[in-house]
Amino acid sequence: MKKLLLIPIFLCTSLLSVSQASFAEMLKENGIEWIIGTWKAEQDSNTMELSYKWAVEGQVISTHLKMPNNESFGVIGINPKTGKVEQSGFNNKGQKVTGEWMPWGDLPLVKIKVDSESGDANHMAVAFRKIDDETIELQIISVDDDGTIGSSAEYTFEMKKSK
Repeated sequence: MKKLLLIPIFLCTSLLSVSQASFAEMLKENGIEWIIGTWKAEQDSNTMELSYKWAVEGQVISTHLKMPNNESFGVIGINPKTGKVEQSGFNNKGQKVTGEWMPWGDLPLVKIKVDSESGDANHMAVAFRKIDDETIELQIISVDDDGTIGSSAEYTFEMKKSK
């Protein structure tokens, strides 16, 4: 009897998930599917690697950032309640890293918040610009305490697609 009750529940949840547009479709519609991949930059003998890979095909992206003194891992997906693209993860210091993805002009941008154990939060934003199939530019933008994103990049650098 319990198994029979589960069938309608399974069918309803399956139909609901089919009707929601996939994250992959959203990326394609907005022309930003190029962000998927592994990107590397070297500066002052330091390597930075940033990857975006499908963790659950078409719905959830894993993100992994590796820098000399910082490493973080998270997931990105569409919040079904709000329709917003959200990111959540942790870094090697045990800090929670959350983000919200949004357009910034014609560029995709993630507004990031890092919560420390003391309760203080650090904010920043990163916009991504495709230069060509092998190169992207990251634009680091300030975010003030009330969450307002700055009007221009404070720092930019290029990353190359890793094979």
